[in-house]
Amino acid sequence: MKNVLIKYFVITLVILGFSKTNAQSCGFGCLGLSGVFGGFSVQKYEADGLNTHLNILVNQPLMFAHNETFNFEEGKGFKVGINLVRAQYSKFFFTVKGYYQFLSDEQVIKIPDNFGYYNFHNAKFEMNNWGIGLDLGIPLLGFIDWKILDGELKFFSPKLTYKNYSNNPMANSISIENIYTPDKVKMGYSVGSGLIFNIIQDYVSVEATGMFTFIEIDNLTNDQDGTAVPSEDLNEKLISTGGFQGAVQLNVGIPF
Repeated sequence: MKNVLIKYFVITLVILGFSKTNAQSCGFGCLGLSGVFGGFSVQKYEADGLNTHLNILVNQPLMFAHNETFNFEEGKGFKVGINLVRAQYSKFFFTVKGYYQFLSDEQVIKIPDNFGYYNFHNAKFEMNNWGIGLDLGIPLLGFIDWKILDGELKFFSPKLTYKNYSNNPMANSISIENIYTPDKVKMGYSVGSGLIFNIIQDYVSVEATGMFTFIEIDNLTNDQDGTAVPSEDLNEKLISTGGFQGAVQLNVGIPF
């Protein structure tokens, strides 16, 4: 399924690129546009395996009970990219884009020890990804365009950084620091829709998009000792499914 999606994206890129270079002869009053964009995004996901593993680490035999737990469920961050082609054919417009997205969430649990100090458990989970996208839309109302369909192929490089340390001056500043990464890039895809608000037609616009992301990640591995998160005995996936993705971005176009 994923290989088929990649083939369709590549074919579309070639067709639109050819159409753009032949804009004057395509017979539809074509207008080619390229530009850059930047904005902020939020990505939801189901991370039962990740949360279960981390909470087991925190709940090792302790001197004091606690009620805090890790609950990773979304990443936030900036998204920057290039609108490679924005071409208009009759009433419809197509956009081909490439981007890089920063997604992360960091959580800290502190547990009191027997001497009035705290043991800190710090976990940072990153879901940075790059990808290519294609959208199809039409003018809606005045300065508002409707992206009927927006699709993206995503290539994730997830990373987990786990630290365990104490603020007790007699203890080491960092007693444990482990970094977990995948054995290869993990691929997913997103499908959704959105609106474009044209501030200066063809030059400046604000874009709001809602999508659902499909992604599964089995586990991450520590390169130093080979341990996995989540451990095999848990029988859970690090990320079992994706979820809603929302993004707002500023587009700056360059007509030619």
